[in-house]
Amino acid sequence: MSNRLSVLVLAMAGIFLVSSCRNDDDDDELVGNWVRVSDLDGKPRSNASAFVVNGKGYLTGGYDGEYYYNDLWSYDPSANSWTQKADFPGVKRSSAVGFGTDTYGYVGTGYDGLNKLNDFYKYDPTANSWSQIQDLPGTGRYAALAFGVGSKGYVGTGYDGSELKDFYKYDEATSSWSTITSLGGSKRRDGAAFVINGTAYVGFGTNNGSLVSDFWAFDPSSETWTRKANTSDDDDTQNRASTAAFAAGGLGYVSTGTVSGVTNSTWEYNPSTDDWTERTAFEGSSRESACAFSFGTYGYVLTGNSGSSYFDDIWVFHPTETENEDD
Repeated sequence: MSNRLSVLVLAMAGIFLVSSCRNDDDDDELVGNWVRVSDLDGKPRSNASAFVVNGKGYLTGGYDGEYYYNDLWSYDPSANSWTQKADFPGVKRSSAVGFGTDTYGYVGTGYDGLNKLNDFYKYDPTANSWSQIQDLPGTGRYAALAFGVGSKGYVGTGYDGSELKDFYKYDEATSSWSTITSLGGSKRRDGAAFVINGTAYVGFGTNNGSLVSDFWAFDPSSETWTRKANTSDDDDTQNRASTAAFAAGGLGYVSTGTVSGVTNSTWEYNPSTDDWTERTAFEGSSRESACAFSFGTYGYVLTGNSGSSYFDDIWVFHPTETENEDD
């Protein structure tokens, strides 16, 4: 597809499942249109980290089957262009988490080929500079998940030799971490999260090699978890790990990932009805371990891998449009 630009805004996040999922197999045509935009200027990779601050998306780190990376790239949706920024200062790594607050971006944890990590760094977009913050209090880990709400960030789950479900909050006002109530339900790695109207939704991933189906809403004001409908139904088509998750227009989305193999299916979550609806499949190659951003009513899925193939392409999703293979 040729590049087509809409004014967009990235957002980080995730989205999740429910047992009252609706399967749209009977529909003649799924809703949603994917459009390829400007490829990442850096090397193809998977398991990179992403965050959004002040209307721009950022991507750093990752792995291409041979090399780990620490370059940082900024995507401007209004210009449909990438700009290289100051390198991430920690050891090169993959499977780290990233989250954005109102002012800063944060990247930490991950795997460098030898060690499971718990160090953390803050990025200031205005100064184009990084500074190290306190280490995550929990064990070194990778394949965790994270999200930002206001001036706070949240990190939890992952793998330190075993799957985890602990959770931690970073408060910019005090520049410190604190332990919060663990995620309810299953431990997991390679899960996903997204934020809709100040509420975070967490789910997906695997535990002991099996996909998990419990899905949770987190209220930052009370720091409480509420179980939502499971992410599996009779078809188990929403369940997956290593998915790209984002929130756009008050709805949540998961796209790509791995089920029994890599997938390109896309599902939309409506928090008002606690229900899932299938949307147009991702139009790039099926993949896992991709990143996601969102801006306003649009979301992006980028990078990732399928086996030994690593990707640098980026696709924007228009949720309300009909699929157009010629755009």
